[in-house]
Amino acid sequence: MTNNRYPYETKLEAVRLLNSGMSGRKICQTLGLKSDGLIYTWRKWIRNGEYYRLSQAQGKQYKYQKGVLELPIEVRKEQEIQQMKEELEVVKKYLIKERLW
Repeated sequence: MTNNRYPYETKLEAVRLLNSGMSGRKICQTLGLKSDGLIYTWRKWIRNGEYYRLSQAQGKQYKYQKGVLELPIEVRKEQEIQQMKEELEVVKKYLIKERLW
């Protein structure tokens, strides 16, 4: 039994097909994937904004987004924007709380 490696683009395509309504097993047959459970895991990572996990090496459970540099520029920019929005939301909540005191 060997571990299969799939390119970043294949993972994104699999998730795109899953979101369009295609079944997991049909996607596995089409793209030559080992298991449909992989696709659901990849979709969960994308929903959580953890794109860096799609390109990390097997068996590596990176924290703190090590491997972000390997992502496409558009994805990195989108992640940075999302992070800034979340930080801004925290600051807003803090300022509102300070005004109430």
